Amino acid sequence: MSLPLGDRLRRWLAGGSVSLLGGGLLVVPLYDIWDDITDLSWSIAPTLIENAPFLLLASGLAVGGIWLIRTDWETRQVTTVARRTLLTAAAVIVLLGLAMALQLHVLGRLKPVVLALDGMLVGAAASFALSISTVRSNIFRQQISHHRELNDRLEDLYEAVNELASATDRAETYEILEDTIAGVAPATPFRVVVDGETVIEHGREANATDPARDVETVPIGERGAIELQGGSLERHERSTLQLFGSYVDETIQRVEREERLRDERNLLEFVNRTLRHDLIGDISLVEARLGMLDRNADFEDDSNEDHLAVALDRTQEMEEFVQTMRTYMRSVLNDDHDLQTVALGPVVDEQTEAIEETHPHVEVERGRVPEAPVRADDLFHRVLANLFENAVEHNRSSTPRIRIDGERDGEVVRLRVADNGPGISESRRESIFAQEERGTDSDGTGFGLYLVKDIVEGYGGSVSVHENDPRGAVFELELPVAGRG
Repeated sequence: MSLPLGDRLRRWLAGGSVSLLGGGLLVVPLYDIWDDITDLSWSIAPTLIENAPFLLLASGLAVGGIWLIRTDWETRQVTTVARRTLLTAAAVIVLLGLAMALQLHVLGRLKPVVLALDGMLVGAAASFALSISTVRSNIFRQQISHHRELNDRLEDLYEAVNELASATDRAETYEILEDTIAGVAPATPFRVVVDGETVIEHGREANATDPARDVETVPIGERGAIELQGGSLERHERSTLQLFGSYVDETIQRVEREERLRDERNLLEFVNRTLRHDLIGDISLVEARLGMLDRNADFEDDSNEDHLAVALDRTQEMEEFVQTMRTYMRSVLNDDHDLQTVALGPVVDEQTEAIEETHPHVEVERGRVPEAPVRADDLFHRVLANLFENAVEHNRSSTPRIRIDGERDGEVVRLRVADNGPGISESRRESIFAQEERGTDSDGTGFGLYLVKDIVEGYGGSVSVHENDPRGAVFELELPVAGRG
């Protein structure tokens, strides 16, 4: 062991002091042996028996000093042992020396019995102080061990919470829960009840009946409880399980939501396959047959031609709507759905012409529309078509009007579709975007505005409705700009 010079000197000084003390005290039993033999004519055996313990103690101090010098303890620890030893010896010497001085001064002689009893008293007091110090040291070590154990359990809890965050089903959640409880309360039988069903039995027989007073219960939110059999939990164990129980409750709710989403996704995939393979084919076949009739059939009654024309129009509309729904579901199902750069003006012009053609009695005014491209996809034309149709469908004015305009604000484009219809009350301006919401006079499915909101939010934008002046409603889209315009 290579130590700095200063440390080596302190170790030699500390150990040497203890060895010198032992060597000095060794003189006492040696003197007593010599005195017993010379003055009292004792044989060697009795005096050796009498002084053997003191010889051993003094020799032990002398050897102990050398051991302190050579030990691998830190220098600070070596000097602490030496200092306490010397201080204790000095205290004993002072006390006994004081007693001896007083006896000689007052009585002119010593009282060996009293000195011996004083030595016993000093030894008992030193033993008591040493015991107190040892016990306090043990308590401190136990506290450190207890805190270390608590820290380890908190680390285990933290790791278990991280594992819960990645749990994908209930079985995995319950497995993590069982391992965690077994770690917090080892050797304690328990069961876990969730939604009235026993999901974990650990260390106890299934369906075992236990007296209520022998069961410690920790809640799992409002879903269930952890029931531990026998004894009671310590405060830190209970608080740990209560905290973990709340995490388990949140995890179960998350897993249930994800399971519902998976079921809904599977249903959407089934519907999308059905639309792609069955419905689109059937509609195309019907449209083709109707087209053949339109080209080849002669009707005596002109009204039949009108019926055929209406059927063709409706079939085309159905095909367009089904194609739109396929595109929408594809964007919902595709986690890597990429948005495109869409020029705003041409889409607005296209839908403006479409609404003028289908509703010639409606006055359509196209104001200034920003030229900036936006982040969207091929569903964007359907968004505008829904807004335009909605503005016309509920408008009972003698001269329905629609105005389209917009502006750019930084990296956001605002596009407004205003009408002069009855307007929308403030209490309904949020609910009209709900999936099942539709107007009382509407013959539609109620899916239009919900579709608009969902698609626009998928672009990173938003849609809102406001009051128009002097009457009617204004639907406003906010769309992110796709690069510099």
